[in-house]
Amino acid sequence: MDNYDKLNYPSTESVYEGVISEVTDAGVTIELKGRLGTLEIPKRMLICEHEPQVGHEVGFLMSYPEVLSETPNPKYVKAFDDYKKHRDEIKHRTEERKEKE
Repeated sequence: MDNYDKLNYPSTESVYEGVISEVTDAGVTIELKGRLGTLEIPKRMLICEHEPQVGHEVGFLMSYPEVLSETPNPKYVKAFDDYKKHRDEIKHRTEERKEKE
């Protein structure tokens, strides 16, 4: 987190709440209240005294994400582009395989 000094608003935490909507061996999915979206986290990040279950309410502190620089990081742009191309290739091969069946 060496980019902390780049933040203009470093301390704007607010309490957010949500409800666990899915539990897997590896993590949980939380539907944020107020139609704010979905958060997926590994179980190791969830503070819980018992096994989490669908329907458990959760609360946490979160700040608004802040863009750190004016230009996108080319390393991440390339990584996302490569991932999308790879995903599309797999989808295309899967469709071709289904057509042959």
